[in-house]
Amino acid sequence: MPVSGVGIRKRVIIASALILLLSLSPYLSHALHAVWQAATLISVRRHYLTWSSLESKYFQLRYVPEDQILAEKIAKEADMAVRRVAELIPHSAGEKRPWLIVVPSQEILQEAFGWGRETGALGVYLADTIKILSPRAWHWYPESKRWYVFASQGPLIHEYTHFALELRAKGNYPRWFSEGLAQLTEYHLLGYEWLEADSSLANRLYSLEALDHSFDALPRQALAYRQALSMVSYLETLQGLAGLNQLIDKLGRGESFYQALQQIYGLDRESFLQGWEVWFGQDERWYRTG
Repeated sequence: MPVSGVGIRKRVIIASALILLLSLSPYLSHALHAVWQAATLISVRRHYLTWSSLESKYFQLRYVPEDQILAEKIAKEADMAVRRVAELIPHSAGEKRPWLIVVPSQEILQEAFGWGRETGALGVYLADTIKILSPRAWHWYPESKRWYVFASQGPLIHEYTHFALELRAKGNYPRWFSEGLAQLTEYHLLGYEWLEADSSLANRLYSLEALDHSFDALPRQALAYRQALSMVSYLETLQGLAGLNQLIDKLGRGESFYQALQQIYGLDRESFLQGWEVWFGQDERWYRTG
């Protein structure tokens, strides 16, 4: 089936969601999460150990020789993404440099994860490792536009936000919060929003319980992601980025998500849901489809 820009973006989100399912479980203790992280890292990186390498200020890159020139450009773009995300979500990785793997084709990415042909991705994060599809393989855009679209709408900001959040909160958050925060940074830094007919909040919404416990299994992923973005945006409206960063800090200290929400915002689970529903219902932004 031909790949459109909207279609590939949708599959990016779905693939990224599936990959993050375990790493972002709010039910893993910090100790268990660290053990899982170490074991998964080995599995995620083993396909790329012999690839060409390049070290930037914040990343270790892996790529095929055909992408050497692109890898050098991507390294600069990625380092810039780190600094931009840090303006919204302050963090320090210390000496840790996540891997940034430039994968030359969807087929190779699919083989690495055992995906079927119907699943593709522009970017995936898992266990201190970001994988992005080389802009050379973005065939749904003319070759002359691929780098521009990659730099202006590409996956680096989104995927690096997952790393920054995991670094600070140690995996202690629900899936929807991770995806909502990653989209929020995209919106602030790139002006990008994933919009399509199925993403409008005029549709029948998923319950908070479904978002908490079955996010990746929900059939209308565009809607689930839009709800996630709107809920994190609602929290930003209440106390700005300062409130979100306080919430992340409490998660990093082991507080459960809804306990931390109560402490920072004075909202229990039900009042959070009710306040969000009133808030988005008054803003036409959340009903747009394009």
